[in-house]
Amino acid sequence: MPDRATPASRFTLREARLDDAPALGALHMACWAETYAGVLDAAFLAENTVERATAEWRGMLAAGSAERTLPGSRILLALDGDEVVGLARSAPAEDADAVRPEKLDSLYTRARTHGSGLGALLLDGVLGDRPAYLWIVTANARAERFYAKHGFALDGAANVYAPWHDAHCSRMVR
Repeated sequence: MPDRATPASRFTLREARLDDAPALGALHMACWAETYAGVLDAAFLAENTVERATAEWRGMLAAGSAERTLPGSRILLALDGDEVVGLARSAPAEDADAVRPEKLDSLYTRARTHGSGLGALLLDGVLGDRPAYLWIVTANARAERFYAKHGFALDGAANVYAPWHDAHCSRMVR
């Protein structure tokens, strides 16, 4: 159960660095286990390992920071004391049918922080109030409610995302 009485100010946000890749990989997979168990294919979740996620984060931070690796991108991590409990990544749009110049690529927080304001802090930290788009797993109603609360709306675009074992995804835009 989240600690809803604790203010979001207990969290510290900072830009991710290359040496954060192992912590980001571990957090990413822990959040997937909490968020997508019963939502995404169990085989897909099992084949995605901390090592694989760490390698992906290393690639996004290869030049030392997200901005130096891909100009216009930003990766923030959130700390609760010394523990990494959240991450967010924004980047320039690369989809052929992009409806905004920027996208929210990732936003994950540990389940125990849900309702604490951490997600909003991370979202504001990587995007502010700029127009952007994102994709959610359609079955993730919690994510849809969160993003709607922050000005995003489903725009009717949807696809089956083959790399995620054909998970059905929907686009949200603000």
